[in-house]
Amino acid sequence: MDSGNELTNDVVTITQLQVALLSQARDLQTELETIAARSDIDTKPGLNQLLQETVLALLRSPEYWSHAKLTGQTVRSRAHASQVFEQLSVTERSKFSRETLVNVGGQVSRQTYQPKADADPAAYIVVTLIVGTADDQPLLTQPIHSASDLQAALRRLPDYLLVYELLWAPQAASDSLSYDQMLAAYPDLTQIS
Repeated sequence: MDSGNELTNDVVTITQLQVALLSQARDLQTELETIAARSDIDTKPGLNQLLQETVLALLRSPEYWSHAKLTGQTVRSRAHASQVFEQLSVTERSKFSRETLVNVGGQVSRQTYQPKADADPAAYIVVTLIVGTADDQPLLTQPIHSASDLQAALRRLPDYLLVYELLWAPQAASDSLSYDQMLAAYPDLTQIS
């Protein structure tokens, strides 16, 4: 099917890529915060830039990759795609104990976070990319089992980006998930080799 048809029909593919990183990737949390806060998410170029900068930040941190998960589905209407996208977003955001940075419509709000002294040992950060594209087929079909699989998935930037949301947990650079917290919130992540 030619690209003209992909751009004009109502078929949308929703892809969710999750990457767990070791907590030593704290600089990545700060970098993602900077990227998200300065992004103009109300324009296509702004969304493309946010996605590209997110992917580059992750590609520059392969030594911290520990687990990953890739899911995707193609739906036949934009209205249904919007529902799927919002459901994924709400599901992922409900896993957060707090959101320290939110950028909606260019309005950035921040909250400070002070870690508890008796918190479990820091272990992981999970980055979630939810991407909606005008592609008529899934962007990626192979599960992620290795660092090279993840690298290939990250390098497969969509051509027909419609919507994108970047989430990471926890957001504050002073916070991370314990191993048990990661397993409870993200039980489907697969350890990568």
